[in-house]
Amino acid sequence: MIRGVEVRVYVHATEDRDKVLKAVEAVVPGSVQSSATVVEEEFQGHYGNPIKVVTIKVKDPSQARSIIENLLSKLSRVDREYIIDSLEERVDRYGALHLRVSKQDAFQGKLTLYDSDDVIKITIYYSGGRKKALKEYRELIEASKH
Repeated sequence: MIRGVEVRVYVHATEDRDKVLKAVEAVVPGSVQSSATVVEEEFQGHYGNPIKVVTIKVKDPSQARSIIENLLSKLSRVDREYIIDSLEERVDRYGALHLRVSKQDAFQGKLTLYDSDDVIKITIYYSGGRKKALKEYRELIEASKH
């Protein structure tokens, strides 16, 4: 059973915080964010520059599922197939699924898998072990193709 979602994004000193948070809304709609736990921390980068880390945690399973369905509906067919093909590498031993989407594309309302820097990191938490998680994620993604 999907039990929660965590979305994390880095806001660099050169970025507009509000624009970055607008990009996050492509993943976690504002209606869900209002009931989520939002934590904002500030760190210092390698060269002393300030970096904010915004983490949004959704612990309600039904809201978490709606975030996943929203995410899958906005990803291209190719990206959904790529997730299925790389599912074994993306699901950790606890059953959590790890995804990254482009922060720049999300700002434009489009979600694109992006396994590099400048991303919105998404972790989907699952109760029931890795084997069951892999099966449920595969079924969810397959169902989103229709």
